[in-house]
Amino acid sequence: MNAISRWMRVPGMCAIVIGLVVASFGSGAMAATACNGVVSGSVADGVVVNAGSVCTLVNANVSNGVRVNAGGILIACGSVISGGLQANGAAEILVGPEEIDCDGDVINGGVTIANTGPGAFPPAPSIALERSRISGSVHVTGSQGMIAIADNAISGGLFCGNNAFDPEDEGMENVVTGQVRCDFQEGDE
Repeated sequence: MNAISRWMRVPGMCAIVIGLVVASFGSGAMAATACNGVVSGSVADGVVVNAGSVCTLVNANVSNGVRVNAGGILIACGSVISGGLQANGAAEILVGPEEIDCDGDVINGGVTIANTGPGAFPPAPSIALERSRISGSVHVTGSQGMIAIADNAISGGLFCGNNAFDPEDEGMENVVTGQVRCDFQEGDE
């Protein structure tokens, strides 16, 4: 009797192996929708924005979150994102900016934005989180460009660190239920 035959005779081991095979090849695994253009309506499997892509969510309802990879650009207007927003190395993140007549968003989950560049659309900030309801903490670190965090309701903490510029609130304070560890630019609070 070889080792595999002995292993398969262990009670329950055969059922575990069959379960793992079915789970690996079943239809339950979903891949995020790659976005390069305008997306509206429902997206069940999440959104990913890759390098060189400009994704504009307009009145979208995204389940399983949004991820922006290095070099990607996200603009979100009047959308619901369930599962949070993650970005590392994005060229630009604009969520609900009033400057372009964009409605605020609802983000059910945390927001983590790290290592953004100086911005792709000067003079717009490289990160704008404005007029949105966020159910989770917000972390903004390592940004090389201007940051606007204004007029949000954040159910969680607000944390900033190692950014080239302190964030601005554009004269519209945020309501934050958790700790705030961001130093806003003088005169803008």
